[in-house]
Amino acid sequence: MGFRFPLATLLRLREIAEQREELLLGQILNQMAQSRQTLTELEEQRRDLIAQRELALQQLTSGFDITGFYGQLRGIDDLERTGREHLAKLTTLREQQMKIYETAHRNRDLLSGMKSEQLDAFRQEQARREQSVMDDNFSSRRNFR
Repeated sequence: MGFRFPLATLLRLREIAEQREELLLGQILNQMAQSRQTLTELEEQRRDLIAQRELALQQLTSGFDITGFYGQLRGIDDLERTGREHLAKLTTLREQQMKIYETAHRNRDLLSGMKSEQLDAFRQEQARREQSVMDDNFSSRRNFR
């Protein structure tokens, strides 16, 4: 008779739940990385635009073109502000998801521990039974002579 863990179905469900929460956490972390990358790119655009504006100010440039530079800078500012707000929301979401994942991990780990303990007990009992059979065989052979 093989080992059968009575809560195997529940353990499998907990494993699936843990994997799902881990996947969601990974997606949030990927979104955070993308947001950081976007903010870095916007900062580079800002630096380039400021350098272009400074170069244009040193040359003869119309006020319309200079106003265009300031409009583009305002657009970048708005995008950066929106990006930072989005990153803050993702950070909060990550913290919440981390708590959910940790709970799912603990739940799965608890059942895994129970399964391991029961498997160890099963193996010890099985070894005890095998040894008992061996002892009985040895005794019967000895008595047979």
